Amino acid sequence: MSKWDIQPDGVRTVLNNTGEIAGKFEEEFTAYSEGLVGSATSAGTMILGGTKAPEGGAFGPVAQALQEFQQHTENDVKFLPVRAGKSIKGAREATEAYIKGDDEMLQNKQHMAAQAPTPEELKGPGSKGGKP
Repeated sequence: MSKWDIQPDGVRTVLNNTGEIAGKFEEEFTAYSEGLVGSATSAGTMILGGTKAPEGGAFGPVAQALQEFQQHTENDVKFLPVRAGKSIKGAREATEAYIKGDDEMLQNKQHMAAQAPTPEELKGPGSKGGKP
């Protein structure tokens, strides 16, 4: 049988710290997106010299590759905060269940200790139910 050694205050501290860090995902994703857009914009084009760029700008092969990269990683990027949130919630709920289980065991033990002795217990050790 495994032994549990959970320190609820320690778990709360770790979960709070993790939540604070996970809360910064939005900033990071904004920077990621802006960085890809900036890279694609600065990557150059394949417009021949003297040719007018199309309305809305022109994109070269590097910009196209960056756009495809962003599209293919979009779900991975969305996965991170959702997974972090579920992990934090699961750890919190498991710790709460652990504490509740400890409280229930304590109450059960206290309840059993507060019970009046049974007739069997009153007979004493070694008694087999016959005359003492």
